[in-house]
Amino acid sequence: MPFAAAVSEPKDRLDELTTVRERIKTVQKSRDALESRRRALIGQLSGIERDYGRLAKRLKELEIQAQAQLRHLNDLERQSSELRAAVKAQYKTLTGQARAAYAAGRQDWLKLVLDQEDPRQLSRVLAYYNYLSQARFSLLREMQKDLTTVSQLQQQASAEAAKLQSTREQVAKDRLELDKFRQSRREVLADLEHSLQDKDTQLRRLQEDEERLQDLVAAIRPLSDDSARDRSVSKGPFSALYGQLTYPTKGSLLESFGSPRASGRWDGVVIRAPEGAPVHAVAAGRVAYSDWLRGYGLLTIIDHGEGYMSLYAFNQSLYKNVGDSVNGGDIIATVGASGGRAESGLYFGIREKGRPVNPMLWCSHKD
Repeated sequence: MPFAAAVSEPKDRLDELTTVRERIKTVQKSRDALESRRRALIGQLSGIERDYGRLAKRLKELEIQAQAQLRHLNDLERQSSELRAAVKAQYKTLTGQARAAYAAGRQDWLKLVLDQEDPRQLSRVLAYYNYLSQARFSLLREMQKDLTTVSQLQQQASAEAAKLQSTREQVAKDRLELDKFRQSRREVLADLEHSLQDKDTQLRRLQEDEERLQDLVAAIRPLSDDSARDRSVSKGPFSALYGQLTYPTKGSLLESFGSPRASGRWDGVVIRAPEGAPVHAVAAGRVAYSDWLRGYGLLTIIDHGEGYMSLYAFNQSLYKNVGDSVNGGDIIATVGASGGRAESGLYFGIREKGRPVNPMLWCSHKD
């Protein structure tokens, strides 16, 4: 009996170990499936936010185009109205001349000439009728010219009105499409939020996002060091702008440099601003990166030379491509909530040789 008990005990422990191993495999499979699902959702989010940004940019361009077309249409209608008024005044003048001639004697001009006994009087009469005739013909020519111009303006106005209507229809269509993208984005974000309920998982993901940004900046740094010798990158040394920069968009500071966040501390600032607000380059430079990055959404990085770079993230749309030269104040993007954020705003950071520096010390004031 003691021997049987001794044999059964290792067997029980072996069964227990096998059960534990099976549980570990099941958990690992579940974690792997969850991670795979998370990666797929991040891929979806990347595609949706890219498409959303392109469509939002196109919609803004269409709205600007519609405003220009409306101004042109109003200008054409104003010109047409002014010309019609001029034709009306010319007609009134011509009518007055005809009535004056009729009131002069109600006689044929040849009879008036033959009735003159004084040659000087005859000369004056002939000159008067000649001037009158020239004035009438001149007015008639002007009226004909203006009437032709009015007709052309009306045709142009009609064509411009048709273009404006077409643009407005496209704007309405794109707005509906934009709403669909918003709904798709909300659904993906909800799925992502559900898959990141574990705080440790959230922290790990944020740390990975920050490491991705650091790796990206490190990859760009050699280019930045080389471009320090290229005077076309910047109109002057970026270091001379310390304390003189203006923040890239208007709004209050939502997060300050060094303030705590889940993965550590903010290495830039976050400015609260409405979606679609313009984002301006803080100084002249060349675009080194313009694309979607996990955790930062649509991101633009500008190389200013001397190892300095400025970063603009969470954008709605990107307006510049890699290699584009920009001046300080140029619009490079619009504010958004890309990267999976719930609230619109702009992340703004400055790097000196890859190291984060406080943007608040570089900017003179907050607009």
